[in-house]
Amino acid sequence: MTVYAVALSKGGSTKTTTAAELVAALARRGRRVLAIDLDQQGNLTRRLGVTDDTEVEAVASDVMIAEASAIEAAVPAPSVPGASVLVGTHDLASLDQRPEVITALRDHLPEVMGEWDDVVIDTPPALGLVTLAALAAADVVVAAVACETEAYDQLSRLVEVIAQRIAPRMKPGQEVHWIVPTRHDGRRLLDREVVEMLTELHPGRVTTPIREAVAARDAYTAGMPVSVYAPSSGIAADYATALAPIIEPSTTATE
Repeated sequence: MTVYAVALSKGGSTKTTTAAELVAALARRGRRVLAIDLDQQGNLTRRLGVTDDTEVEAVASDVMIAEASAIEAAVPAPSVPGASVLVGTHDLASLDQRPEVITALRDHLPEVMGEWDDVVIDTPPALGLVTLAALAAADVVVAAVACETEAYDQLSRLVEVIAQRIAPRMKPGQEVHWIVPTRHDGRRLLDREVVEMLTELHPGRVTTPIREAVAARDAYTAGMPVSVYAPSSGIAADYATALAPIIEPSTTATE
């Protein structure tokens, strides 16, 4: 089982869009995928088709504080066959006051290894305890970085926090494994410069960029990953190309 965490401490950096595409890409390969929504806004939950009418016995915050197991809490993702979701709710906001949650997923996910092949964790736009819990559990850390200066600066902060708080003991050797440049427009000089800087600073870890597209917003409204909502769109093709090297090692290892 491979655990992916998508992170960056900035709202609007397309973390959730990227996490949903990871879920969809893995599911299309026949993988059983658990999506964990750790953002109190529940955007990944909604993008995977879960609505207020969906019957839910327990939510992500219950799993984090050991009041339910992931198996008890997971619900099928209506828009991605083969995927299940731990629903993100406002209850997650209170967990940053509970230090014990920082190792919750790291310790619990191995217990459900036979239930799913892969796990994809979407994190909140902050580097609090909930995000640190995802980073401590992850085998692969993916940073979704919009092509803008502020998001680029936040990547440096993420790298620093992992090096100082996660890599020494909680997850030895942890690092940012992949960087996905998003909201890219090749006609804009800044966008090209951001991709060049990322590639220079993180050689071998930067994927091909993801274009900015209205389809991503429309797909959210429809409660679907963009590759499900508009499979023939340019942005869906971008994600397929960018995510292939990220998921290839884990999917081929078990085939």
